[in-house]
Amino acid sequence: MKYVVGIDTGGTFTDLICVDEEGASIIIKTPSTPEDPSTAVVNGLNDMAVKLAKDLPGLLSDVTRICHGTTVTTNTVLTWTGAKVGLICTKGFRDTLGIRFGIRETPYDYTIPAPKALSPRYLRVPIEERIKWNGEVVKPLNEAEVREACQYFKAQGVEAIVVGFVWSFKNPTHERRAVEICREELPDVYVCGSCDVQPEIREYWRISTATLNAYVGPNLSGYLKNLVKTLKESGFQGQLLVTQSNAGVIFPEIAIEQAVRTILSGPACGPAAAAYLASPLDLRNLITIDMGGTSLDACLIKDGQPCTALETAVAGVYHLKLPLIDVHTIGAGGGSIAWLDKMNVLHVGPQSAGAVPGPVCYNKGGTEPTSTDADLVLGYLNPDYFLGGEMSVDIEMARTAIKEKIADPLGIDVITAARSIRKVIDHSMSDAISQVSVERGEDPRKYTLVAAGGAGPVHVADLARPLGIDQILISRTSSIFCALGSIIADLRHDLVRSVVVKTSQAGAEKLNITFREMKTVGDGYLEREGIVADDRYYGKSIDMRYKGQFHEVELPISEAELTDEGIESIVEDFHKKHEELYAYRDIVETEMINLRLAAYGKVVTPSRKAIVEKSSDAAKYVKGKRDVYFEKKFGFVPTTIYDGDNMVAGNIVEGPAIIEQKTTTVVVPPMARLEVTEYGDYLVKLK
Repeated sequence: MKYVVGIDTGGTFTDLICVDEEGASIIIKTPSTPEDPSTAVVNGLNDMAVKLAKDLPGLLSDVTRICHGTTVTTNTVLTWTGAKVGLICTKGFRDTLGIRFGIRETPYDYTIPAPKALSPRYLRVPIEERIKWNGEVVKPLNEAEVREACQYFKAQGVEAIVVGFVWSFKNPTHERRAVEICREELPDVYVCGSCDVQPEIREYWRISTATLNAYVGPNLSGYLKNLVKTLKESGFQGQLLVTQSNAGVIFPEIAIEQAVRTILSGPACGPAAAAYLASPLDLRNLITIDMGGTSLDACLIKDGQPCTALETAVAGVYHLKLPLIDVHTIGAGGGSIAWLDKMNVLHVGPQSAGAVPGPVCYNKGGTEPTSTDADLVLGYLNPDYFLGGEMSVDIEMARTAIKEKIADPLGIDVITAARSIRKVIDHSMSDAISQVSVERGEDPRKYTLVAAGGAGPVHVADLARPLGIDQILISRTSSIFCALGSIIADLRHDLVRSVVVKTSQAGAEKLNITFREMKTVGDGYLEREGIVADDRYYGKSIDMRYKGQFHEVELPISEAELTDEGIESIVEDFHKKHEELYAYRDIVETEMINLRLAAYGKVVTPSRKAIVEKSSDAAKYVKGKRDVYFEKKFGFVPTTIYDGDNMVAGNIVEGPAIIEQKTTTVVVPPMARLEVTEYGDYLVKLK
C-alpha cells in the first residue's frame, strides 16, 4: 500500500494526514517544537507509523509524496530571527528601502516610529551602475565596487545579500552579474537578485520583496536541508514538496531559492481544501475559518475560487508583492490568552500560550487563562477525551486560573468570566469574517461557512448566527485542514513581466511573444521537477488600470493565444471587473501594466473514500450526556454527546448536541440540525 502524507506546522500543533491508495486516511496531531520544527514532524511520522503497525522506515518506504506547509519563514519575520542582510543597490538609491512609500504606515499618528528595516542603512552599499527605463545601459557595472562591498559584508558578518538595481526587471544583466560576483566572493552566504525573485515594475515593492527573501532564506534553507537529510536517513525516497503562499507546491531546492514564496505557506492551503470538500455538495460560495491554537485564518471563496491578492504586508509592515491566497489572519486561537488591561477591560489574544506551556489546563506550566480553558469550563470540551484521551487536561486548574486572573478582579463568578472570554474571542473572529466578506461588498448570508482547525468547530455556530449565516460545513478532517489542502495542491510557478503600455498600442503578437517567453521559463522549472508536458497547464492574467491610476486590477484571461479582437473583449471585461470592485467604469483609456503566467504541474490527487454504511438514526453513537453552557437564555443544558469518529452517512442530530472526535469537537447549539454527508463531513443548518 502506498501513501501520500500532508504536514502542516502550526504555532501550537503540527498536523499530519496520511491517505492511502483507496482514500482511507488517518490523522495525527502532535505538539509543535518551535526550537526545531523538524522534531515535531518526525514525532508525528513516528506516531503515524505506530497507527499503521509499522516502524518509521517501513512507513516512509511506502510514502510516495510528502507535502509540507511550514511556518519557518513566517515566524522568522514575526520573531526577528532572520539573517543579517546586506543590500547592494544603484548609487543614489540607498534609501529606497527606508523611504518605503514616503508615508508612515499610520499617517496620522506621529508617535509611532518607522518600522525597523530588514537591511539597516549601514549595510546598504550603493554601486556605480545605471540602466534606463527602456533597458538601455547608461553606466556599466563597476565590478570592483561589488567585490569591495562583499569584503565589507564579510567584515560585518552579513549572512545574506540581496542585489536590487534600478530597472533591473527590464535588463537584468547588471544585477545577475553582481549576484555571480557575490557568490564567487562569499560562497557560504545566501545571495539573491530582485529580478529573479520578482521582476516587476515599482522599485520599492521589488526591493522589499527581495530583501524579505534574503532575510528568511538562510533559516528556511537550513530547515529544509535538515528535514530532507532526516527523512532520507529514515528511509524516505519519495518527493518532498513545500507549499507556497499561492496554495501551490514546489520542490525544496526551488523553495530555498525563493524562500519568500513560503511566507504564508500553511494558511494558504486551507481555502483550497474547503473548495475541494464542498464541490460534491455543489457549494461554490464559501467563507473559510481555520482556528488553531494560535491564530484564526479567514478567506472568501467565490464561484469555487479562493480570493487572491498580489501584495500584502508581513507582520503588518514588511511589504511583499507576489501572488497569494488572500487570507486574513488574526491572533485568535485556542491558546489565545485572556487578560485585563489597566482599565480592567477584558481582552483575548493576540498573545498565545502556544504549545509550551500551552493553556493552563495542559498542566505544563501555563498560568494565564486561555480560550481553551474557558471552553473546558463551559462544558464544550471533554476533559477525559482531549486528543482522544491521549492528552490529559485539568478542568480545576482552568477554573482556578480564570477565577484568579479574570473573575475575582472583575467581581464576577467563574462561569460569567469564562462566558465573557468566549464572547470576546468570538466577536474578534466574527469581525474577521466581516472583513473578508462585508468589506468587499459580499453578503455573508449568501455563503456557507466552513469551519476548520481544532478549535474552529467548537466556535463556528456562535460566529455564524450574528452574521446571518444559516449553513455550516465542517470536515471530518477539519483539525488538519491545511495539511489536507497541501496534498491536493498542484505544483505552481508564478511568472511576471512588466509591459506598461496603452492597451490600444499593445498588439496581440507582442503580448503573445512575452507569454511564450514566460512559458519557457515555467517549463524549465517544471522540467527540473520531473513534470512531463502532458501534465502541465497554464493560467494567464493581465494587470490593467485606467490611465493615471496608481493601482491595477488583475484580470484572468483565456489560456489561448491573444488576438486583436480578443484584446477588445479583455478591455470590456476590465470595465466590468472595475465596476464590480469599485462601482464605476470610466471612459479613460486603459493600460496594461503586467503580464502574469502561472505554470502548473499536475499531481495525483488522493481519492476520497465515501462511507458505505448509511443511516439517519444516530442513536447508536450516543456516548452519554453532560451539561454544556449555551448562552444566558439557555444556561447549562443537558447535552447529548456523540461519537463522531464512528458516525455514518445520513446520521441526523438535533441540537443541542456535541460531536466528539479525537482531534476536534463539533458544537451543535439549540435550534440547529446536523447531518453527516456521504464523505463523513458535517452539514449544519441553523434554524
